[in-house]
Amino acid sequence: MDISIVTTLYRSSRYIEEFHRRIAADAEKLTQTFEIIFVNDGSPDDSLHVARSVCERDPRVKVLDLARNFGQHRALMCGIRHAIGERVFIIDVDLEELPENLGRFWHAMNEDPETDVIVGQLTEKTMPLFKGAMSDLFYKLFNAFSSVRLSDRDIIARLMKRNYVNALLDYHETEIFLPAVWVDAGFKQKRIVATKTFDGVSSYTFRKRLAMVVEAITSFSSKPLIMIFYVGLLFSVGASLVIVYLLMQKLFMGRVFQGWTSLMAGLFLIGGIIIFSLGVVGIYVSKIYLEVKARPNSIVRKIYQADREAPRQNHAG
Repeated sequence: MDISIVTTLYRSSRYIEEFHRRIAADAEKLTQTFEIIFVNDGSPDDSLHVARSVCERDPRVKVLDLARNFGQHRALMCGIRHAIGERVFIIDVDLEELPENLGRFWHAMNEDPETDVIVGQLTEKTMPLFKGAMSDLFYKLFNAFSSVRLSDRDIIARLMKRNYVNALLDYHETEIFLPAVWVDAGFKQKRIVATKTFDGVSSYTFRKRLAMVVEAITSFSSKPLIMIFYVGLLFSVGASLVIVYLLMQKLFMGRVFQGWTSLMAGLFLIGGIIIFSLGVVGIYVSKIYLEVKARPNSIVRKIYQADREAPRQNHAG
């Protein structure tokens, strides 16, 4: 198998037919041995039904139906795990990223045999103001806290060689943040210009984006824990200096400072910092708890291919 094309489905029914037509047409120009893997990530619409109808018409299409919604990154890893191609191309199904990028990426990889990954990169962002501001804030926060540096111009679409894919499969985190894993894995990665549009529809709510920020930072950085230590040290030193100052005022100048309001304000400030610090530590402890249990990060309910339906057998990962 020369290439596997992997994409995920979540509220994606209106895109599937056109995506399949365009990606298959582009793949046929490159090779006759390819597969298209749709991973249904517990989509509440009729994405599974549409994907299965495409699967019945095209034996090169495989549909992985996950047991529930696991999230895009876990679903992508599930699709990559089932891909058997020597090259794996991942892309969003919503047509915001051009399916025809497959051919461009393929030829770019052939031009440099040493390249392991071709990544699409934007020259400029074209998205609504609020969405763009949230994206910029996310990348600035992540790069400030993490040793893994992410570009806010990289898109999902990328073409990967089998050696790089095998390296990705060695990451066994239950909670996985793929953009950082892609960079952390290393290898020789080349970026070429790509475009991306925004159709105004997104399944990422503000709550989901906020959760992704916390997940991403705590997955790839221990700096929040180190910062807690230094904040605690700063307050301890500061409090000690204030105590020494008050004692000197009392012993040598006979002054006694009073002020219930300032005292309570100080207590609330310190209490808030303590609670916040405990919350940060709690997040890391909860991640350890989840990783130690080693639960699968996705479970395939059924696999559909051509006219047959395969029951789930050891497809948890």
